[in-house]
Amino acid sequence: MELLDLTRKKLEDILIENGFAKFKATQIMQWIYQKRVFSFDEMTNISKSDRIKLAEMFEITPLFPSEVFTSSDGTQKLAFALSDGNVIEAVIIPEETRCTLCVSTQAGCPLHCAFCRTGSLGFKRDLTVSEINSQVLSAQMIAEESGKRITNLVFMGMGEPLLNFQNLLDSIDILLDDFGFNFSNRKITVSTSGVADKIVELGETTKVNLAVSLHAVTDEKRSKIMPINKKYPLSALLKAIDSYPISRKMVVLEYVMLKNFNDTPDDAEKLAKIAKRYDAKVNIIPFNTFDGAAFEPTPMKKIIDFQNILIAKNVTALIRKSRGGDKLAACGQLGRVKN
Repeated sequence: MELLDLTRKKLEDILIENGFAKFKATQIMQWIYQKRVFSFDEMTNISKSDRIKLAEMFEITPLFPSEVFTSSDGTQKLAFALSDGNVIEAVIIPEETRCTLCVSTQAGCPLHCAFCRTGSLGFKRDLTVSEINSQVLSAQMIAEESGKRITNLVFMGMGEPLLNFQNLLDSIDILLDDFGFNFSNRKITVSTSGVADKIVELGETTKVNLAVSLHAVTDEKRSKIMPINKKYPLSALLKAIDSYPISRKMVVLEYVMLKNFNDTPDDAEKLAKIAKRYDAKVNIIPFNTFDGAAFEPTPMKKIIDFQNILIAKNVTALIRKSRGGDKLAACGQLGRVKN
């Protein structure tokens, strides 16, 4: 049994069933997630006889990157080779006041968004809790080598997080656990393409931040670039966001700018109306192109004009700086599925 797949509650239940004291779970988790010790032999506050028995019950096998690509701007893309030959990627994005890790939840993606390289590669499988959180463990160690610390986590890598829902919840549980990674819920953001029913459930079961990949403001346009809109049209998506508890946080709307498609003043006006409904912040994302992409980037002048329309409507609108593009590490560019 892979121990890294287990939340503290699940680990406690298994330990109690096998005659261990409940507090052993907190000891083990501290060794793994806070001291980064992955061998029971080295867990010196646990008796030798218990360590032998634990080693017979559990495996502790975190993933480590098979390759690390460093961009000219300091962004680092971590490639992890999975046991079945699939490859997933995570991205460390250093900034002056924080260091963000972009985390993947699936190998490939089933949603086939037209502006995303990952979607063009198809879906392979969901990631396990261990595979998700190994990205965080590895990134922490790599960041610390250069004197940095991972401060923020965004589930915006490969895959749709809300389609791997239970593993996402268990991952977040360990990330927030005082004896696990001990992140604050304010420092974790889950991004979704619009799985409406799971947005509601996420709001009921966690306190993390929500980002919604909107990218178009009419069903006609959104369905052309995001097939999920045919199952969850804008009316259902916006109703789901209505249900998300936002009193303590801000919803973020993500909007990739596609030349001559969703970048008109009318699009900006409609987007402003949606943003004001939630007092949401808008992240304007310049399109990061890739081989076979069906769209071109909107020119920066037009992006700024679009931003200014939002600002004039009293909407907080930021243009996201593209990071790691020279290593295919930028938003929408992840996606090597097989070694």
